[in-house]
Amino acid sequence: MEIKVFSMKGCQYCDKLKNKLTENKIDFIEIDVDENDKSFSKKVNNDLLPAVLIDKTAFLPDKSFKTIDEAVVQIKTHLQVL
Repeated sequence: MEIKVFSMKGCQYCDKLKNKLTENKIDFIEIDVDENDKSFSKKVNNDLLPAVLIDKTAFLPDKSFKTIDEAVVQIKTHLQVL
């Protein structure tokens, strides 16, 4: 299973999420939307960052989670179900 974290340089929320995932030993692939993937908003149906895509399930700010800690809990829960 592949976990993709869509982020961009200078985004403090992106950095915080990546740090929290690393602390929780959750491996992910970082995709910098400015450098690598201009179509990310179509993939996750959202323009806000950080966004996480696990297979076909998207975790999106202001839709799936309000805080970075909440995002990590949801991601961990989703991974346990898989």
